[in-house]
This record gives sequence, structure tokens and C-alpha cells, in this order.
Amino acid sequence: MRILQVSDAFPPALGGLERYVALLSRQQAADGDEVVVATLDLPGAPAEEVVDGYRVLRLRGLTRHLRRFSSDPGHHFHPTVPDPALVRRLQRVVDELRPDVVHAHGWILESVVALRRPPPTALVATLHEYGAACVRKTYTQTRTGCPTGPRLLRCTACSREVYGLPKAALLSTGLRAMWPLHARVDRWIAISGQVARDNRPGMGGGADRVDVVPTFVQDDVAALARIPLTLDVPDEPFLLFVGAMGPHKGLDVLLEARELMRRPAPLVVLGTPRADAPDLDRPGVVLHTDVPHDQVMAAWAAAAVGVVPSVWPEPFGQVAVECLAAGTPAVVSATGGLGEIVRDGVEGLLVPPADPRALAAALDRVLGDDALRARLAAAAPARARRYELGRVLPAIRRTYDRALASRAEEIRG
Repeated sequence: MRILQVSDAFPPALGGLERYVALLSRQQAADGDEVVVATLDLPGAPAEEVVDGYRVLRLRGLTRHLRRFSSDPGHHFHPTVPDPALVRRLQRVVDELRPDVVHAHGWILESVVALRRPPPTALVATLHEYGAACVRKTYTQTRTGCPTGPRLLRCTACSREVYGLPKAALLSTGLRAMWPLHARVDRWIAISGQVARDNRPGMGGGADRVDVVPTFVQDDVAALARIPLTLDVPDEPFLLFVGAMGPHKGLDVLLEARELMRRPAPLVVLGTPRADAPDLDRPGVVLHTDVPHDQVMAAWAAAAVGVVPSVWPEPFGQVAVECLAAGTPAVVSATGGLGEIVRDGVEGLLVPPADPRALAAALDRVLGDDALRARLAAAAPARARRYELGRVLPAIRRTYDRALASRAEEIRG
């Protein structure tokens, strides 16, 4: 099969979407598919290269001029409308490759739907977050969700704190204008049921053409948990938090919950610094930043309990999967995709988001009951194996087959 992966971003840029596309492309190429990745150009990265058996094309578009307005100028930014220069370059790639499937990731979809595809070519789009319906991509009008759903004026007002008013208005208007063109997507992949439900308004009437296929972890991720841990961690049983240290990840909730515990356990934070991170200079809290992934996995294995206290509706929650893969019970917020990964009382405990008292009680319960903790830990690895690439890839292939069948039926008539 000839597959064109089209993504907002790709390594050496760092992020979950970038890892997803790289791992998926590598495995598809290893399975014998002809894979090409087309992505936005990145300063300092080659315009074309071969990586793990597939070609990577970094294409220039007008979007490169938007980086100066981004909070992270070194990262990618595709707007919510087609980029004419990028469309022209993508069109040349499609005409040359004539792929069986074009698989889009991110807002670059807005340029992909403007392409003239060969009649047999199917279009699949993966929803990695809430960007088809929400211009902030978070679906958080309030701290924990979006009770009103997407409304143009409300979306503009909500996103102005992130983008500023002019940019928020342009992005919100552009995304709303593109919704009808999203009907050109033959099949959608949503990484969780929550993502499928909340993106429904932006699918161009394609809510019946969505498959829920989770994000994956590499097949050998559990093996990484068995390497020696070199990080400085407490000798006594400790809690572990991994991720961005912003309010949306609930680290402040965890810190408050820890103070409410009957016997506050040491807390290790493997975090990505942010300007809005809470103060971690307090007794019993150990912070490490820029931690390699193998050491993250080793830390999961060493922890007594992994904590994922997100307050926003996490699209998936890969850190929860990695925690389970290491054989560590998880206490997670019952929000977004997290509640689809961890089953309450089976591999961990679910707590209401943004509720420090409930979180403290759950942590006390797991740490205070050795039998419960052992039972949850024993069940965790089997649950994590459901999200290994080797298990997930066949589901992606089935989505491709459905998209091709839908495209063929559309051509016939």
C-alpha cells in the first residue's frame, strides 16, 4: 500500500503527535508499505531525507511566516484554513506518489482537504485532540470542560486569552468555515471515545464515519521499566507525577491532595517546566526535568503509585499507559480518555477531576492497603499491552480499508 502521512509536525520537533507519526510510519514501512511523510518545514532540518525506510518531505508554505506570532517560534503552526503555497506543494507530492491513502494529522488537514485526489485515493484524518471543533484544541471553556459546546462568538472570546483577540477571531472563523469541507474525509480516527464525541460538530457530518483507535506505545516499552534507575528518588514508597507542570495537568491539585493525606508520601515530579507551574520548593517533593524516556519508565517501575491528576479532558493519557506497563497502579482523574484506560478498582482508582480531597483519599487507600496495591499492580501490565503498536496497527489498517471502500463506493456513484 502507498501511504502519504501528512502532519503538522515531525521530529526533530518534540511532542506526542510527532512520536505517533514517526512510530506509525516506521512500522508501516517495516511491514512493506511505501510510506512518505509530508510535514511543515522546520529551520535547521533537511528538506528531504530517508528515515527508517521511509521518505520525509519538509514543505515550505506561507505558514512559515506565522511562526513569529507563535508562543513557540521554533515549532510548527498551521492555521485553520488552507495554506495556498503548501497546497501546491502537497499536490505535487500526491500527483507523483498517487497514494492509496492520505493520512492527515493536525490542522494541516485544512490544506489536505483542498487537494485534488486521484479517484481511488482515500483520506483518513486522526483526531489527536479536539482541534476539529475547538480552536484551543482543549475543549475547555472552563477549567474542566466546555459546557456550551463550540459557538463562534464564545470560541473567539474563550481563545483570546491564548491567541489575542485578532488571531482568535481569525482562527475561530476559519475553523468554522472549514467544517463543511471536512465532509471530504472518508474516515476519521479518534484516539478516544471522548475525542470522538467532542469533535462531532467539526466532522462535516462524518460522525458516523469515525473509528475509535487509541494512541499507542512502542511494543518494548515495558522492557524499559526494567533498566536501572539512576535518578535520585526517596528510599520510602513514593508517588510519581510525569508531564507538563501546568494547571491543566492538575499538579497543583496533587500538591494540595498530598497535604491532605493522613501520612503524606514523598512525591517525585518528572516535569516539563512552564511559566505557570506551581512552586515545588517544599519538603518531600523531588523535581527532575529533561529526563530521558528510559529513566521515566524506570521511575514508573520504582514508584508505589502513579498519579495522573489532570483537570482538563485528556484526549488520551499516554503517561497512564506507561505507568501501567511498568506494573504500577495508577490513580487518575475520571476525565477524557483517562477513564477509558484505567478501570476503577482493576488497574487503579478513578477520582473526580480538580478534587484534592477525593484524590487524597484514593492515595491513602492505595498506599494503606498492600493487598489492594498488589492486585492493581498485577493487573496493570496486561491492560497496557492493549495499547502496544503491534496491537493497535491492525485497527488502523481496518480504518484504511473502510476508507478505501467508502471512496470506491462514492466513485461508483
